[in-house]
Amino acid sequence: MEKMTDAMDLKILGKLQRDCSQSLELLSDSVGLSSTSCYRRIRRLESVGIIKAKVAVLDERKLGIQVTAFFLIKLDRDSNDIDRKMQHILASHPEIQDCYLLTGEFDFVMVAKFRDATEYTDYIYRFLDIYRDIPIRTYSSTLVVRTVKKSYELPLPGSLV
Repeated sequence: MEKMTDAMDLKILGKLQRDCSQSLELLSDSVGLSSTSCYRRIRRLESVGIIKAKVAVLDERKLGIQVTAFFLIKLDRDSNDIDRKMQHILASHPEIQDCYLLTGEFDFVMVAKFRDATEYTDYIYRFLDIYRDIPIRTYSSTLVVRTVKKSYELPLPGSLV
C-alpha cells in the first residue's frame, strides 16, 4: 500500500467500497472531514491509482445471467508470453470475468458468466478453438450451484466501522 495512505484515507476507502454513490457531503460527515479535505483526498487516491474506478454492481440474475462457471486449464508447456497471449484472447470474450495465473496443479483459472446452459455448452464446444494459441494439455469446467459469499470490498488494515 502507498506510504501516503493514512488512517483517514482508509476510512474513506472503506466507505467508498460499500457505496461510492453517496454524496461528498454525506461521505465527509461520516469520516469527520470537511467536504474540501475529503474531496482532495479522494482525488489524490485516484491520481496515485489506489481508486481505479467507480462502477455500478449489476444484478446478474435480473439481467438474465444464470450460469457461473470456473474453467481450470493445465498447460502442455509454459512460455514467457503466455500471459500476453491469454490477455489477447480474453479481450474479445466478455463472458470471462476473471482470469488468474496459478501455482499448483493448474496453470489458469477463469471465471465466466453465461445466460443459460446452452450458452455455456456452446462455449465448451468452441473452447479449444478459442484458445488454440494456448498450449493446453487439459482443461475442465465446473458450474456454481449457489453463491455463498461474494464481496467487492478489499480487506483494508485497521477497523473501519
